[in-house]
Amino acid sequence: MIMQMREQQKPASPTPAPAPAPAPAPIPAPAPAPVPVAPQFVPDQLSAEAKHLRDFRKYNPTTFDGSLEDPTRAQMWLSSLETIFRYMKCPEDQKVQCAVFMLTDRGTAWWETTERMLGGDVSQITWQQFKESFYAKFFSASLRDAKRQEFLNLEQGDMTVEQYDAEFDMLSRFAPEMIATEAARADKFVKGLRLDIQGLVRAFRPATHADALRLAVDLSLQERANSSKTAGRGSTSGQKRKAEQQPVPVPRRNFRPGGEFRSFQQKPFEAGEAARGKPLCTTCGKHHLGRCLFGTRTCFKCRQEGHTADRCPLRVTGIAQNQGAGAPHQGRVFATNRTEAEKAGTVVSGTLPVLGHYALVLFDSGSSHSFISSAFVSHARLEVEPLHHVLSVSTPSGECMLSKEKVKACQIEIAGHVIEVTLIVLDMLDFDVILGMDWLAANHASIDCSRKEVTFNPPSMASFKFKGGGSKSLPQVISAIRASKLLSQGTWAILASVVDTREADVSLSSEPVVRDYPDVFPEELPGLPPHREVEFAIELEPGTVPISRAPYRMAPAELKELKVQLQELLDKGFIRPSVSPWGAPVLFVKKKDGSMRLCIDYRELNKVTVKNRYPLPRIDDLFDQLQGATVFSKIDLRSGYHQLRIKDEDVPKTAFRSRYGHYEFIVMSFGLTNAPAVFMDLMNRVFREFLDTFVIVFIDDILIYSKTEAEHKEHLRMVLQTLRDNKLYSKFSKCEFWLKQVSFLGHVVSKAGVSVDPAKIEAVTGWTRPSTVSEVRSFLGLAGYYRRFVENFSRIATPLTQLTRKGAPFVWSKACEDSFQTLKQNRVRWSLMRLVS
Repeated sequence: MIMQMREQQKPASPTPAPAPAPAPAPIPAPAPAPVPVAPQFVPDQLSAEAKHLRDFRKYNPTTFDGSLEDPTRAQMWLSSLETIFRYMKCPEDQKVQCAVFMLTDRGTAWWETTERMLGGDVSQITWQQFKESFYAKFFSASLRDAKRQEFLNLEQGDMTVEQYDAEFDMLSRFAPEMIATEAARADKFVKGLRLDIQGLVRAFRPATHADALRLAVDLSLQERANSSKTAGRGSTSGQKRKAEQQPVPVPRRNFRPGGEFRSFQQKPFEAGEAARGKPLCTTCGKHHLGRCLFGTRTCFKCRQEGHTADRCPLRVTGIAQNQGAGAPHQGRVFATNRTEAEKAGTVVSGTLPVLGHYALVLFDSGSSHSFISSAFVSHARLEVEPLHHVLSVSTPSGECMLSKEKVKACQIEIAGHVIEVTLIVLDMLDFDVILGMDWLAANHASIDCSRKEVTFNPPSMASFKFKGGGSKSLPQVISAIRASKLLSQGTWAILASVVDTREADVSLSSEPVVRDYPDVFPEELPGLPPHREVEFAIELEPGTVPISRAPYRMAPAELKELKVQLQELLDKGFIRPSVSPWGAPVLFVKKKDGSMRLCIDYRELNKVTVKNRYPLPRIDDLFDQLQGATVFSKIDLRSGYHQLRIKDEDVPKTAFRSRYGHYEFIVMSFGLTNAPAVFMDLMNRVFREFLDTFVIVFIDDILIYSKTEAEHKEHLRMVLQTLRDNKLYSKFSKCEFWLKQVSFLGHVVSKAGVSVDPAKIEAVTGWTRPSTVSEVRSFLGLAGYYRRFVENFSRIATPLTQLTRKGAPFVWSKACEDSFQTLKQNRVRWSLMRLVS
């Protein structure tokens, strides 16, 4: 149309006259009819779409053929397009057209179908719609979760540092929340390095990923150079010694992670200067001062035994000191673990209070300095200060460990005497503190190895002795990742469970009244429960579509247990194979008795489920009914949730996915959002006539209380008969009968009244200071459970409650500390609360 308009506006151009004839008098030719000129395609006539496409192609974007073989490639392709769009400032309404232009083969076929489904007009399809459709086809949520898990498990292994870093960068995009800060990114990167490099990198505490990478690359290059040099040496001992005698200058490196560490350099060896004024050694034939180290397996750089100069950690990290400038900053320790301590004859160990925390302490006269383990520093949250110089500590195994931190004025209580010591932070396995010669000499201490005694004669106090104990160590908690690494290195491991056991086994036949109802206490549930007045329903929010999630990874032991429990559930008829579009992952939770409970992660289903507002009883109200009671019995249902059916139309919504198949529950499962309320409704209907008279029910826990034993006999019989009539079954091993005192819902109930369970008090009073919002919530949750025992609980807890508000910065103020300590100290007031009779 633009071309036609231009033709109308433009006057007709006359046709040029032909060349004049060679005649002397030219005769003008008649003007012929005008001939239309073909329109010319000029740049300013390009449409806006064409201009954006032209600009887009200048960046040489790659094509995508729609292959499903490598989902990561699809994600990277879309990410590269977004990068181009950002640089060219592409309008939102043009992004889809540019992206579609780069699709080929199966990608084009996919888009033709998707375009029809989204309305058929590419100009009306948003970039967000395109991305969602693209990811759903080529990079689903389950694949993204798998990549995220791959990043979580990423370790260097056999890769070079450069390869590991490339893999780290590629996978990190799938877990941005884990590396939200530069410090978190650096920490994750260092944790995945090989252990031999990781320890040296950690010594410099790199503040950024770039710093950690630079350190790791330098260390790996130095390691490769040393390996190739060792491989190229002659096989004779003389050649080896000769190589060791010539220290190779280390180039000046300036490691400044975060800008807080000093740079170190090694002065090159100058043979001419060394020869002048120094005597000739008759052992090695060289000019030098002092003891000759030739052939003594002593490092020529740090002067420590156990390694050679080419393996010196100071040389590797570029921090070796000038040999001619005096003694370097060196240390030694004769025992950092139990095996070394047992071999050494000059050590005594014992458990002592260190700054209020019990620590396993080793008195070691063979140690040059006094040390504290980095794990204990983290556990006790001690403040550290930087050392003025890096300290290299040699061990009996020939290894060297580096330290740059110390803990000043550590108070240690020994035989009733409190003594201060400055401790250097070091990675140690079995001991929390090592007191070495620097401290032993200052306190004029002597060790009697045969008696395992340490005698102290400090200048400022009277003499005293410490008797060492056995070589028992305190329990140490390690992470699952650390445990996995240790197992992969061949470390021995013992799998054990801590189980609460009763002091004496009580048989069903020995319990009065109870022995008349053996059918109420079966070893296993007899099968599917009957259809009851109450059945579990799952009502979804309008517009909800089925949700399915990938199964979680499980350890071999968990997979074995999963197979067993799935078969048991199938045999009982509680689950059945499913073809439902719904699917939730499964996991295990350890129960009090040490067994594993199979749980389904229904969080996605719970988000779209309409909540049941049936009220759960207040704990305070329940205990208010126990006026004058002296005899108690407690009954716990066996797998209570499995004794209630799910409505037939809602069964497909409970489907779960596992390694061994897709199943759905016919009975109520753990993890469903409305399960407690629905089961509470059932129990209230079953025991309605007994409630608040002699029965308290909280979900699947039943407490029977009476004023006399004769009365209790009748009450117990009525409850057991009700359970029999309703085909509800209990687990005898978890029930208790004819008690004068019973633990129920975290409280101890007796004739005298209700008091807090001592174990809960200990949990609160022993709680360490919270360092995150989650830890504050956990503390308030446990302390708040017993708020009835603390006067003005809400007012006292206000500073802590404010920390949990959304968007509030986490600042541990003096008010927070006062609130925290007050709640802990109120344990005195959590004593017995007598009930009104």
